[in-house]
Amino acid sequence: MFGYEPNDAAAGFPLKAHVDELRSRCEAVARFQGGSTHYLEELSIFRNYAAEKGLILPQPPVELNRTPDDEGNEHQVWFLADSASFLKATWPGFFGLLVIHRPHEEPKASPIAYLERWLLHNELFGDDIRFLGAIEENGQLRLLIRQPAIAGEPATLEQIDIFFTGNGWLRFKVGGEIAFFDPERNVAISGTHRGNLILMDDGLLAPIDLRVQALSGSLLDTVVKLCQSA
Repeated sequence: MFGYEPNDAAAGFPLKAHVDELRSRCEAVARFQGGSTHYLEELSIFRNYAAEKGLILPQPPVELNRTPDDEGNEHQVWFLADSASFLKATWPGFFGLLVIHRPHEEPKASPIAYLERWLLHNELFGDDIRFLGAIEENGQLRLLIRQPAIAGEPATLEQIDIFFTGNGWLRFKVGGEIAFFDPERNVAISGTHRGNLILMDDGLLAPIDLRVQALSGSLLDTVVKLCQSA
């Protein structure tokens, strides 16, 4: 499948286990200092964890040596024909954006928030994203995931809106774009443009690359108010 063999930790340690352990370490730091962890702290926590678990790969997949099949704001993407899947690598030192953040906080997602995003993506939408590990590029981390390919065409904006609101998600605006909130799970999503949801042959929609964020505290209160005023 790849031009290298992923190490045992990356190949066999479930994404949920990574996220649970990383979030536990963040909570321990937060309790010690009497506040929540910030971006640079979480980056450090992830680096230490990745080194401890052997998640930093000694060499990148050979696919990264060829021109990507696609590029976006968060990833370079290579299609893997033999497994009908995509290899996605974050841009160096960038792990996507949060759906919403406090005014004084970093809008960028940490590596921990990035992995939590994909765990939620799997749980909410039945995806099967696998975390393969990290590589170092000029001193900056890139995270690697593998995602099954979905056949279909981009959904329309109307279809996307019906998909979410018809399943109990509430619409709100953040950063000038449409986002959705699940009041049962306290989860928000954004990035719901046409390229990120695929209309399959059976008429169902498959989200493929949404920002997903679990909410609590003041962020949860803010989103609830935004939904009420939408």
